[in-house]
Formats: sequence, structure tokens, C-alpha cells
Amino acid sequence: MGGSLFDLSCAGLQRASTPLSSPAARSRLSHWGKALYPIPLERRMGGSRALLYHSLLLSVLPLVLNMVVTPLVAISLFSLPVFLRDPAYCVYMVGFFLWPAYHALLAGLAVAFLRAEGESVWSVVGPVRDRPWFTLLLTALMLGFSLLLFQVVQPLVAELVYGPGAWAEAAYFFRRIPRPLALYSVLVLPLTAGVCEELVWRGYLLTRFERLLRGRVWAAVLLQALLFGLWHGPSPFLPFSVLAGAVAGALYARTRRLVPLVVSHWLGDAVGLAIAYFA
Repeated sequence: MGGSLFDLSCAGLQRASTPLSSPAARSRLSHWGKALYPIPLERRMGGSRALLYHSLLLSVLPLVLNMVVTPLVAISLFSLPVFLRDPAYCVYMVGFFLWPAYHALLAGLAVAFLRAEGESVWSVVGPVRDRPWFTLLLTALMLGFSLLLFQVVQPLVAELVYGPGAWAEAAYFFRRIPRPLALYSVLVLPLTAGVCEELVWRGYLLTRFERLLRGRVWAAVLLQALLFGLWHGPSPFLPFSVLAGAVAGALYARTRRLVPLVVSHWLGDAVGLAIAYFA
């Protein structure tokens, strides 16, 4: 059995000579430890109850972090009046530092949950060296789709829906970001997003949803895509994030290859942010 969050709450018991499975050891479990991880240690963590608990946590926690914690941090640093005048700018200024930390936390939980369920991270990463030409082809296709969606279609839709100049106004927002932070954003955020977001939403959540939904692959793809879009925050462009998540999810469900999604996500975000900040 792999390690779990529950094991941290039982560290003292693990150091004791009494086995964790004994009645004496179970009686000493802390109340908060049981609340955090109510799955019994006696049985393997691959059951539906464990999958449901893990999936719910990784579905809800990103939304809480991005929609609750990030604004609260921004308000604490900028003051409420400043935040209300320009919430998007305040969120971005703190998000540069919070989002990579969120990525690391969520990916770490996904890895811990996989181990608790008796799997390794490589079970969801899929083939790495097998048919490299196929990996390169998938990467190129996903990168092309990402650039087309976010650099061509999204600006056109913004102009049609919100009127002429809407996309230029959105682009001006990014040019207000100080250059050092913009450079940091291009170098760091796409990398953590590419690796961690694909691992969490495609590698972990999609595969868990498939099991919980009893093999309904398209339902699992759409559910993780919706959660992926909401993770990026409420905005007029949320449907594009949902669509990107759906296409990435469908490709992963078909090929079980995470590497092309990671690389294309990383490069697509890097190119998009570089254009937004410096073009």
C-alpha cells in the first residue's frame, strides 16, 4: 500500500510497535485524521469510496484555491477598495506566485492518491519512448489546435460578441504587467501548468471519472473539461478553456499518452503569453 494523507496524521502510530491494523492502534487515531481521510487502512485503496473521495477533493480544491483563496490574498495585499476597482489586475499580480504553488500542490495530491490506490504516476503518463514519431505528431496537432483556438478563434469571437476593439482592450491588460513579472510568467507558469494540469485533469481525474461513471468515457471527458475550464476562473472566455480541456481529454482517452498533452500545453501557453505581453 502506498502512502496517503491519512498516514501523515498517523505518523506517531507508524513509529510505534503496534501495527496500524490492530484495535489498539485504531483506537488512538486522531479525530482530525479520521475526518481528513476516512478510508480504512485495512483494505486496498482502489475501491469506489476511495476514488470518489479523491476525485471530489481534486475537483473542488482547485476551485476553492483559485476562486476563494487567490482573491482573499489579493485583497489582503492591495486592500478591498483597490481590488474592487481592478480585480483582474490584482488577481494576476498575486497569481504569478500562487498558481505555480497550486500546481505543485494539486499534482502532489494526484501522485499521492495514485499511490494510495495502488498505481504509479507512470500508469497515467503512458508510453514515453514507444513510437516517438507518434508522440511528435500528437504534440504538433495539439499545439496547432491550441494556437488556432486561443490566438485566432478567441480574438475573432471576442470582436464579434463584445464589439470592435474588445480583444485589443484585453491585450492592453497584459501589457500593464511589469516586464520582469511578464518574463517570469512566460518562463515559469506554462511549464508548471503543462505538467501539473495535464497530470491532474487528464491523467488523474479523467481516468477516475471513467471508473466512477462505469466506463462512460465521453461523460468523463466532458466532466473533467468543465472542471478544467472553471479552474481558470469565471470569465467571458471560459468556454474556450472548456473546449481545450475537452479536446485534450478526448485525445488522452483515445491514446493514453500524456506527454504530447504536457508538451503542447507548455509550448502553447508560452507562445500565447509571450504574444500577449511582448507582441
